[in-house]
Amino acid sequence: MNGDIALDERSGAARAVGRFFELLTRAECVFAVTCLCISAGALVADIVSRELFSYGLFGSLRVAVYATALAALSGFAICVATGTHLRVNALDALVPVAWRPLVGRVGNVLAFAICMYFAYWSLFYVRQTFRIGETDPSLGIKVWPIQCILIWMFVSAGARYIAYAIFPELEPREAEPVQ
Repeated sequence: MNGDIALDERSGAARAVGRFFELLTRAECVFAVTCLCISAGALVADIVSRELFSYGLFGSLRVAVYATALAALSGFAICVATGTHLRVNALDALVPVAWRPLVGRVGNVLAFAICMYFAYWSLFYVRQTFRIGETDPSLGIKVWPIQCILIWMFVSAGARYIAYAIFPELEPREAEPVQ
């Protein structure tokens, strides 16, 4: 989290929320790395199968695609948690320095609202996929459990944004641009 404010300088609630999000970020990072390892393993297995048996391993490329998509989509919440997401800062100089904390909070509330809007529509989409019983044609598996990452990424990021609006000291510093 924000390295400028020591943990003991935060309120008790901010410490608890900060600790929760630190653990959540670690879990999301473990999930993303696991997905990337599964993707790499599936691709290597396919290559080995092609070299040894002259044909690829059935389903390995589809597994690699799904695992990579899960890793990439979980990266959205990780970027919000680490302050490495893209942000338009062209208008920052137009806001007086004294107003920046308020503008930052308003921005976090707005980002929360946007994330919740997309979480709602992601839930709608996944429910539709669940209802019609859509399956992957090559693997024959239901796709809605994989699509649940869409809901998670928006809920997780949205929860962070609202926490940053309530406890600004939790918001990570943005990565400095390379000059």
